[in-house]
Amino acid sequence: MTLTTKEDGGRERPACPSCDYIHYGDFSIGCSGVVIRDGKALLVQRGWQPFAGSWQIPGGYAEHDEPLSLAVEREVLEEAGIEARVRDVIAFRHAIGGGMGGPTTNIYVMFRLDPLGNEEPRFDGDEIANAGFFSLDEMAAMEAVQGLSKWAIEKALRTGEGYGLQPEPTGPLAGRPGWQLFGLQH
Repeated sequence: MTLTTKEDGGRERPACPSCDYIHYGDFSIGCSGVVIRDGKALLVQRGWQPFAGSWQIPGGYAEHDEPLSLAVEREVLEEAGIEARVRDVIAFRHAIGGGMGGPTTNIYVMFRLDPLGNEEPRFDGDEIANAGFFSLDEMAAMEAVQGLSKWAIEKALRTGEGYGLQPEPTGPLAGRPGWQLFGLQH
């Protein structure tokens, strides 16, 4: 069946003419993790396009049924072989742009994670060409370090404990099924 348009929320939207379905857009949620060890941040080098050869903090997309804090922990482990746990949220980016299938909206949440061990990064040599812990001075001498990653690393290094949005461990909303709540702590 071909979609038509229907006004909803003050704008025309694609809609099904025979049922109540309205298409509100294409959305994705990404996440990345700043992992600091001994004053150095974990970076991975992309092996695939787009931006093959560039360095960035590890990250990717959250699955539709995956808590965001677990998604970033999974991405750090998958891309760099580093086990780490979420400490707090540093920032998020909201991007509106053209995707492969048309206009999309993306929310990208940048977390600060604490490493659980002292192991060296491990990577697959395919999707991730290289990985390591680097200081800001070392990054300054490297080619193709992603600007957003450097910005997040600088934020993580310059703000101390308790400045980011932290997982809410207690309270009436903290245990709600399917929810993950992050907030400022006192």
